[in-house]
Amino acid sequence: MVGIIVRDYILMYSVIRGGYRMNRIYINWNTFNDMITHLINRVRNDNIIFDGVYGIPRGGLILAVVLSHRLKLPLLLAPSNNSLIVDDISDTGETLMGLKHKKILTLFYTTWSITKPDYFYDYKIHKTDWIVFPWENENEVE
Repeated sequence: MVGIIVRDYILMYSVIRGGYRMNRIYINWNTFNDMITHLINRVRNDNIIFDGVYGIPRGGLILAVVLSHRLKLPLLLAPSNNSLIVDDISDTGETLMGLKHKKILTLFYTTWSITKPDYFYDYKIHKTDWIVFPWENENEVE
């Protein structure tokens, strides 16, 4: 593996199956906190009053808990009429498709996603990129 710095993330190259190369982008807790701070400022600037925060299981759950605390909003077990929907990434966009009429926040967004979040921190550039979040076990990420 070869490591280089890309923006504030650490990018590690991994060779997998048949010589296919995948870029793994590792997000650490400090970078995650910076992302959250940036996104909270954007949400607050919109002056929207949300009923609470709903996190898409699995990727959005930790993000939802953090945003719930920082925005001082309840953590919801199901989306409400005026909830902020959160997920780690809008990659294909299929998971978020049914919630397009609500405000959506993700850490990353892809230009090929069928669902564009209202708030996102950064783009996932290549389909071969795999983002590893700090709460994920890198040995179990596929």
